[in-house]
Amino acid sequence: MSGKHAGTTSQGSGGFDTSVLDRAIQDRRRRLAAEQAELLPRVRQSLLDLRDRLGVPRAYIVGSVLSPEFWTESSDIDVAVGGCSHAVLDVMKALEDATGRSVDVIDLDRHPCPESFIRGGVKVYG
Repeated sequence: MSGKHAGTTSQGSGGFDTSVLDRAIQDRRRRLAAEQAELLPRVRQSLLDLRDRLGVPRAYIVGSVLSPEFWTESSDIDVAVGGCSHAVLDVMKALEDATGRSVDVIDLDRHPCPESFIRGGVKVYG
């Protein structure tokens, strides 16, 4: 070899060709954005379905599902509910079944700082 490493380009001084990695990163971002865009309305509709069935008077979508820059393959779905401490586990199970993702449910009635979720979340109803 003429002093260059395999996989380098002639551009710049010894720079590596990152086009394959760049394409993989772009593909991953597109895939995650599409997944996130599909999940948001499904979570919203599931929460609406639970309003009467489980007696959930207040519901918010919170967390990484709202932020493309933080959404990853291993992200869970976070929601905050109020007025239904008796049904938090049922809400979690129903949302997990509807989305195929792990779900964290914040009980606004028992959380020491519910305002942060209310301000930072997307209100579904309540």
